[in-house]
Amino acid sequence: MRVKICGLTRAEDAQLAQDLGAAMLGFIFYHGSKRFITPDAAAVIVPKMTAMTVGVFVNQSDDVAAIAAKTGLSGVQLHGDETPQMVEKIRKIFPGLVIRALRPEKPADLDAIKDYQGLADMILIDAAAPGQYGGTGHTGDWGLAVQAKDYGIPVILAGGLNPQNISDAAKAVQPYALDLSSGVEASPGIKDPEKLKALFCALQGVPA
Repeated sequence: MRVKICGLTRAEDAQLAQDLGAAMLGFIFYHGSKRFITPDAAAVIVPKMTAMTVGVFVNQSDDVAAIAAKTGLSGVQLHGDETPQMVEKIRKIFPGLVIRALRPEKPADLDAIKDYQGLADMILIDAAAPGQYGGTGHTGDWGLAVQAKDYGIPVILAGGLNPQNISDAAKAVQPYALDLSSGVEASPGIKDPEKLKALFCALQGVPA
């Protein structure tokens, strides 16, 4: 099972996550996040990684190209209110992976995925939290994530995942990838090495 470790702010955390087997590493460039990292700081870490590096943006379509070029990102995650038109614009200026994050509250909300078919490479299903764009630690509705797979775009499951529930989430949803941030932290933006190790042990079915 592929894992994306998001909200990274330190080189040692990114390196450990990669060494343990993370397929994707996420760096948040949204100033409103407690896990915000500056482009300058990310530019020191990203080029040293061999895993896919994903920049997370919230309603920052005008910043994506410049930050991606500065840091060397291999993917971008659009986690705000980006319209299909905005995603199409980003696709034209950014050649890498494009992930569109959605926070559905009910099955009907999943119809929005249709608008991103052919535009987004993957859909990330996060927990719905009014007024917040993610990173809440709240567990989402896994049933909605299962239904999201019916739209034919690879699904990444996020929201409240941690070493204790990761195996259940993987079995219940069988997504393309699992996305974790707060569930493996010591504090916002600082990963806990023991939690990271426990996470990958849980996925591999071996004792931590």
